[in-house]
Amino acid sequence: MASEDPAKQDADLQQFVDRFLASERNDAGKYPAGVKRLRDAAVIHHKSPLVLPWLNEQSHQMAYYVIPRRRDQLTSVRDLLVAFVGPSLAKYGYDVPSMLDKPHEAPVRQRYGAGNAFVVAATSDKAERRRLRAALERMVDVVERSPVRTWSAPKPLGRLLADFEAALLSGAPQVSTAILQQIDLQGGLSPANVKHLKIRLLAAQGRANNLLSLTGLREVLLQDPPLLVKDMVLSALFAAHIEPALTTGDLTGAVEALTASGSNFSLLSDGDLLTYSDQAVTVLLVGMHARGEAEELSRSIALLDAEGRGEAVPDALASYRQLVETESAPSDGVDPASAAVEEPPDSEGGPTAVSLGTWGEVIRAVAKGEKDAFDLCRKLDVRRGDALVQVEMTSDSELAGIFKDLSDAEYEAVWQYALGPFLQELSRSELYYPQTLTTVMRSIVSQRCAPANLAVLDLLLELFLRTAPNAEEYSEFLEQMSVGVDQWVAPETAGQALDFVDRLAAFASPVPEARVQTAQLLLGPLFSQSQRLDSAYLSTARSLTKELALGLEWPDRPPAQKDGEALVVGPAQILVYGLDEGVLQRVQKHITQQHPSVRVVLSAEKVATKHLKEAARNSDFTVMITQCAAHAATNCIAQYAKEVVYPRGAGSASVTHAAITALYEHAVERQDASAGKR
Repeated sequence: MASEDPAKQDADLQQFVDRFLASERNDAGKYPAGVKRLRDAAVIHHKSPLVLPWLNEQSHQMAYYVIPRRRDQLTSVRDLLVAFVGPSLAKYGYDVPSMLDKPHEAPVRQRYGAGNAFVVAATSDKAERRRLRAALERMVDVVERSPVRTWSAPKPLGRLLADFEAALLSGAPQVSTAILQQIDLQGGLSPANVKHLKIRLLAAQGRANNLLSLTGLREVLLQDPPLLVKDMVLSALFAAHIEPALTTGDLTGAVEALTASGSNFSLLSDGDLLTYSDQAVTVLLVGMHARGEAEELSRSIALLDAEGRGEAVPDALASYRQLVETESAPSDGVDPASAAVEEPPDSEGGPTAVSLGTWGEVIRAVAKGEKDAFDLCRKLDVRRGDALVQVEMTSDSELAGIFKDLSDAEYEAVWQYALGPFLQELSRSELYYPQTLTTVMRSIVSQRCAPANLAVLDLLLELFLRTAPNAEEYSEFLEQMSVGVDQWVAPETAGQALDFVDRLAAFASPVPEARVQTAQLLLGPLFSQSQRLDSAYLSTARSLTKELALGLEWPDRPPAQKDGEALVVGPAQILVYGLDEGVLQRVQKHITQQHPSVRVVLSAEKVATKHLKEAARNSDFTVMITQCAAHAATNCIAQYAKEVVYPRGAGSASVTHAAITALYEHAVERQDASAGKR
């Protein structure tokens, strides 16, 4: 588009704006005087984003479509909307790009693409609507008059990659998405490596179909990507095609899915079988059957049985166990797919061999850039709870000392490669490491305003509180966590702040006064700007205030959101999925208190069970917490759910807010349907 004649570009833009504001599609077009300023700015301006109003008079809905003129301006436009609009004037949509999946949004999606525009929803209050329009007009004028500048100093690529991994681990997929966009626009990674990150993000969200239809996936697989990427693609094949067929006993259907021209399975059918996750192993076994490799398949099954992984063998292939004696071991010349467990490098092979038997050794090796340590962390990430190499835990004090002594560069390497598997290990186990967690938390104190760091801080707080710390440890952690609270707590980060307070309330406290003091520090900035919080956040804040006896009098309803009174949330069933059962139970409590007619089904399952499938299928929508989630379960949910909602954090406040927002959106859709107009 940039290479076209400028006059042609201007004409195309004018045609797009006219089409969007056509009165037969958009009631805002019936009021030319009211939209003239924004219409003219969209066509005449060159720096400010497009701001186009949309109105449905029958359902009383109004929104503004804010569209960056260039894709690399998405982050800066989001920052502008937060500054000029924020929760003070808009219901939602000012900080997360829209997928543009509604019929009237087709022109925007066709021209700019899904995920490249913000839909800022207005309230039904006329005075608030006028203020919102005035704020957006002011934003457009200010940006157009301002000199061209870089909106933010670019972060080093290593730090962006570390933040991406941290946000992915901590259950903040929106943050991961924003960081991935920044990495893509800033450059420094090959297109294939950017695709690897995209695959990781889609896998964490359980979006198997989107992963398999990803543009350029075949080219990525032709370049022999890392094991983790291959495993995620195989797991996506399992969720989308193999598991549904095997569930009904249709082995032929599973084979046809793998041999279909677009499956790309032929690019994934080699490698050491035991290094893959169980879902990927099942796909590889079906592939052996499809190729008629009976002997190889029977040997592979015998090896899996010997390693205690026989559950990965589907019932439809169980007959292959009879072809080879189970006790026979693989002999020389066996295909790599049935090879024995990969051994650590032989110390006689050269001076580069390192010992990786404990987490202390792993952290040190990653900090020094040892390739073997990186490879081990990737394997741990693939296999999660049943990794090939079991790493022994180092003492809490020793590990805390290792983290404390890391340089900035070493810390970023550890953050990117080792912190995720280490925190995963802590989240699965009964191991208690309060000193180490405090040290890691302290290390991000100067950068905790970044969304990725706030997500990690939430996970660290949850893991720390699970250790049942003593009074000294508890006081120190909360004191360190409170440093700089006034620099990041604001209505825009209300979800994170409320998540922290909710976690403090959910666990017993050895120092009640420290808990109360920290909760007051977190809630104080929100209380002073309570008029900017929506009803879901206010309800959570009132509940936590009462539970902790903080003595804050929150308003019943923000004045800017009187439209909530017109929406009636009827009977509904929703599924809330996550691995932290304490969070799930508190979410259920918060939602049912506000909406008693809503049935909240909870699931913390790690595999695709019949109960999980039925719950996802029978619910109006599913709220999926991706923090440390099991891919087998998330893939299952995404396949069977009518709709999946991803909260912005993993705490109960963020999850409750995402669920209630979705309930209101469904109520609006029902209202639109009853009005006879979308």
